[in-house]
Amino acid sequence: MLAKSFVVAMAADIARSDYAKPAVIRSRSREWLIACRWGPDGEYLSIATAGAILDPRGLAAPDAIAPIHSLVGVLVSESETEAASTFLLVRQLPGPIELAGTFFPADGYVLLQQRDTISLISKTRYSHSCGWLDGKEIRKDIPDPAPSSAEAMAWHIEAKRCNWIGEFISRPLVQARRAIRATG
Repeated sequence: MLAKSFVVAMAADIARSDYAKPAVIRSRSREWLIACRWGPDGEYLSIATAGAILDPRGLAAPDAIAPIHSLVGVLVSESETEAASTFLLVRQLPGPIELAGTFFPADGYVLLQQRDTISLISKTRYSHSCGWLDGKEIRKDIPDPAPSSAEAMAWHIEAKRCNWIGEFISRPLVQARRAIRATG
């Protein structure tokens, strides 16, 4: 059964490209992400950037990572047999959702897989303006960005769950009972 509620750290490879030409990769980086799935039926997914990976092995996330910029997705399909869920990223928050970090409006998708571990692949692009409101950074969607805008680009993300002290995974009751029986 798929976990419908979790908070995990992920080591991510991120490739950046032009908004208008997302297939042309301009730069690459390795960063920590914090992925969070929530909602009554696990219908929301947030993916927050949390800083550069300094250890090239990236086996365990630092204890003190925290969300910086958060993408938000809404569940569009799910398959128990394939252990996969697909989320559409949003340019406006769907209702009054409070996020850790700054909301990062974007469009694209996230394929979340829960096989041996939790992993994801995301293709997204965004264009926004940056500002401040009540001492907090905000980003607002720009639907038709100017060519070569510094605030418009595409990302290709591949990430895999890593050990982290802040992790939380809520397993469905049936899985929890099986785990208890197996340990004895």
